[in-house]
Amino acid sequence: MGMHSSVFFKLFPPPKFMLMRHSGLHISDHTIRFIEYSGSGRSMRISRFGSLDLPPGTIEGGEARDEKALSAALAEFDKKNDLSYVKVSVPEEKAYLFQIEVPSTDVRTIAQNIEFKLEENVPLTASDAVFYFDLLPLEPGSPIRASVSVVSRAYIEKMMGILRGCGMSPVAFEVLPKAVARSVIHPHSTITTMIVYIMKKKTGIYIVMGNVVGFSSTIPYGTDTPPVDGADTASMISKEIGRVRAFWASHAPSSSEVKEVILVGAKASEYREPIRDPFASEGVSVSVGDVWSNAFDINKYIPPIAQADSLDYVVAAGLAMDA
Repeated sequence: MGMHSSVFFKLFPPPKFMLMRHSGLHISDHTIRFIEYSGSGRSMRISRFGSLDLPPGTIEGGEARDEKALSAALAEFDKKNDLSYVKVSVPEEKAYLFQIEVPSTDVRTIAQNIEFKLEENVPLTASDAVFYFDLLPLEPGSPIRASVSVVSRAYIEKMMGILRGCGMSPVAFEVLPKAVARSVIHPHSTITTMIVYIMKKKTGIYIVMGNVVGFSSTIPYGTDTPPVDGADTASMISKEIGRVRAFWASHAPSSSEVKEVILVGAKASEYREPIRDPFASEGVSVSVGDVWSNAFDINKYIPPIAQADSLDYVVAAGLAMDA
């Protein structure tokens, strides 16, 4: 497992038990969810899954406001589901994402280069941060670039303590956009895709080149937020998609233009038409993501999770897959 993998290698030396089966554990502002697969490749099966709603106010904006309530909920969840090794989501609000030119493709050289330039890009010192990186698809004649995700060491250590106290062993932490991308984007994709993850109080917008998340933004509009100046959530999301797409077009190579939008989250199917309409004349496809597309063939295996509910399991599903 290379150091540029999804494991925060500064904190986790590549553990041998990553070869063992792990559960994908998604802790959101409102719910805990997990999925565990059996099998491998595109012949996986869902061996176990489950969810538990969190008491209101336990987590807000990715921050554990009530650690006792979170610990109690996780302990109850573990007692019911007997989780052992878990790969855990990091909410967007707790992560920084930036791009950087790197001198070579040598993993150790890149890591040292990023560490040296970390404080230029995020408000954390190298000793206070954990990070990983992915190399962006190489543009002809362009320098090598890496997409870097950075999280506070204190946050990771706090979550490790809470999880271990509840009987779980976190084998890795991964930022949420990367887990979502692994779930819905083909592993050999060569196009630039925008993923829109619609949640209760917010929506995440991620731009993915190949399989690398190059941009992430979170907006305060979700399925449970009231209309803003008469505009409903779908309209606000559609407007923000257009804004982000225009921003990306002005900063990225023309070959990286966004031509595909994938919607995930509870009401993705319901929001598809109103979000799609403004882009119909621009040659941009807007579709609802298939959470299982990289795990199994839906024509050969009917999962125990209904299609509508699967869109809420997109993060756990991506975490549960082998990186």
